[in-house]
Amino acid sequence: MVAAIAGLLLLASLTLAAVSYVRWKAAGVAHPVTPPAGAAAPWPDGAGFDQDVSVRSGLVESRLRNDRGPGTVRIYAMPPGSPWLRARQTVATQLDHWEQLGDCADRPDATLVECAWREPTRWWPREVTLTMVRLRPGDDDTRRTFLIIGSGVGA
Repeated sequence: MVAAIAGLLLLASLTLAAVSYVRWKAAGVAHPVTPPAGAAAPWPDGAGFDQDVSVRSGLVESRLRNDRGPGTVRIYAMPPGSPWLRARQTVATQLDHWEQLGDCADRPDATLVECAWREPTRWWPREVTLTMVRLRPGDDDTRRTFLIIGSGVGA
């Protein structure tokens, strides 16, 4: 009887340890996020790229950094007039059952719109952020739009 209880406790401990190890390894990898259609990676020194976009991506990167390591931050140039709702839905569908943090409503006159999601786990949840930067109109009177997608490892 004592041996059976000890064996059961050992089995339960090994199972808990295995689940914790697998979760620890999964939380150490940023969740890959595919950008919406029409997104293109801009050249940081190319035409249309703005210092405001670099600064904002740096802020996103520092926010996602934790003791497990840095997050992954990608910048994309979007076609003029790209809607926030489509970009948000594209990212949200890749994060099935993740918890949305805060209000992600669009304000058409805003130059900066943000949204974030957190993985619904108790231990080491990962986080994904989406930021749309709408810059002032350029020489051709079109409002340049950039999308910053950040994905952080579980903390």
